Amino acid sequence: MRGAADGTSASSSPGDPLDDRTPDRSLPVLFQVRPRKITILATIAAVVVVGVSVLAGLLLKDVDEGVSFRTTDQIGTIGIGVVLAAAIMTTTRPRLRATEAGLWVRNMLGDRFFAWTMVIRVAYPPNAPWAQLQLPDDEIHPVMAIQSLDRGRAVRALEQVRRLHDRFAPPQSRPRPMAATVEDAAYARPLGRLEKIDLEKAAAHRRDLRAKAEKLARKDAAKGAAKDAAKGGDGPAA
Repeated sequence: MRGAADGTSASSSPGDPLDDRTPDRSLPVLFQVRPRKITILATIAAVVVVGVSVLAGLLLKDVDEGVSFRTTDQIGTIGIGVVLAAAIMTTTRPRLRATEAGLWVRNMLGDRFFAWTMVIRVAYPPNAPWAQLQLPDDEIHPVMAIQSLDRGRAVRALEQVRRLHDRFAPPQSRPRPMAATVEDAAYARPLGRLEKIDLEKAAAHRRDLRAKAEKLARKDAAKGAAKDAAKGGDGPAA
């Protein structure tokens, strides 16, 4: 069956626009990465927040400012600290898992599956805080598990995911060099809306440069002809 061959089950998932089958979670994980530095920083911050809230809650009854604090006030103060710490710890949730069927991407909320056939490129734009998946129709999905804070570790993780993409993605879904014109690119692969706009702008810019160059050439030719005519008129009379 097709589902057994590509790591997806045969049951349908009508709510998923990328794939009409439910991905198989029983496939072995070939690669997994989670952010490291943000996990350390978030854990420290959460511990500090909880510690401060607990200390503040315990010291409330010792405050003599004309207001009496009860046990419920202490519990509420500590509870606020716990809630804040839990919110901070959501930054440690991002995770990326790669299987033979595709990529499981979990950011701070939710876990989403992308089959290799739908992944055009695993990119890391300049100055971006994390990596991203480039999908058909100019869609982009962030991959917060690979973050710039991890530096060399993030680079190695990105290279590993790209190797798996080259290994499992079909040739038609892999990125190809962009053609020079809109017409050439149309035969190379389906273009996204932004790519078409960029190519059309580039073509218009080249046309403007060509027109300016031709205009300057005509002006130079006219000046040269005028100088030659002037020299001919100043010559000795026969």
